[in-house]
Amino acid sequence: MRRIFIVYAFCCGVALLAAAPRSPVPPTPTPRPSATVNLNLSSLNPTVLIYPFDTAGGLDAKVGTQVATIFSREFTTAGNVNILPVPSGIQRAALLTNARARKADYYITGYVTPIGDSISVVVQVVSVQSGVIVFAQTAQVYGVNDARSIALACHDAVLQLSGTNVSVTTAESATAAPSTAPTNGAQFSLGHLFAHHGRTAAPVTPMPSAKPSRGVIIIAVHSQSALPASELSHATTLLEHDLAAHFAVRNGGAAPTNLHTAADSICGADRDNTIATGTLVLQRIGGLRPHTKSIFTLQVWTCFGDVLYQTTASDFDIAKAVASAVSDYVTTHPSNG
Repeated sequence: MRRIFIVYAFCCGVALLAAAPRSPVPPTPTPRPSATVNLNLSSLNPTVLIYPFDTAGGLDAKVGTQVATIFSREFTTAGNVNILPVPSGIQRAALLTNARARKADYYITGYVTPIGDSISVVVQVVSVQSGVIVFAQTAQVYGVNDARSIALACHDAVLQLSGTNVSVTTAESATAAPSTAPTNGAQFSLGHLFAHHGRTAAPVTPMPSAKPSRGVIIIAVHSQSALPASELSHATTLLEHDLAAHFAVRNGGAAPTNLHTAADSICGADRDNTIATGTLVLQRIGGLRPHTKSIFTLQVWTCFGDVLYQTTASDFDIAKAVASAVSDYVTTHPSNG
């Protein structure tokens, strides 16, 4: 009787367990594919246009194209910048307009002149947003490696100006083999210009960082006589470069007929500027071995149409004549006013 009771109790316990509600089993979640973030880092890099350099002193224009090619190759090799192709035939007055149309951040221009067995290279980095030269340097170049060193210095300057967080270009980049195929369809070599490939470029002098708040508007150099347009353009470039070493400058275009009456419209609403221009006279001196003497007169005007300063300098080297006149102005008007 006792055994029957135990069996009966066990069966009732099993029945109660079977009738108890069961906790639902949570479903297994379906794994979701992880999101892939595709960042185009190249869009964060500064965009640069490198124009063919102007040439003077009888130097073949292809040399200026080849120098620009060296810069393009070195910028590309060093990285962290976007180099835009440059169409041919753009005049100097249209460099900024073209750069803005291409949505570049900076453009690079300059000029080269022969000096004995070397060339002098002047480089200018221009902010497309402001139209102001933000970095410039000059060096005497004896070989292709010298030109590449200047290009790398400008590359690093562009990165610093744009705020790109990148380490300074290494020395190994400066010794990378240059490309022998120039852009813009030119097939030309700088080799015949350099007799001393082992020499080092002269120290480059960057613009000082601190400048007066008052800027300078550059008006093209003109002449009372019929001088070649290339000579006047060269003198304007020299004036722009030398003033940019001390002041913020921007290009104001061609020389008006009467600067006294045109000064107000040249400055426009931006009155915190002066206007700089100059006249150039080339004088042939000598008999059997004649030389050309450059006589440069610098004029600095106020936005009200008054002459603030005028000086004349002369030299058988036009670059020295312009530099001397600018130096005189900077000495007497260090604050540009």
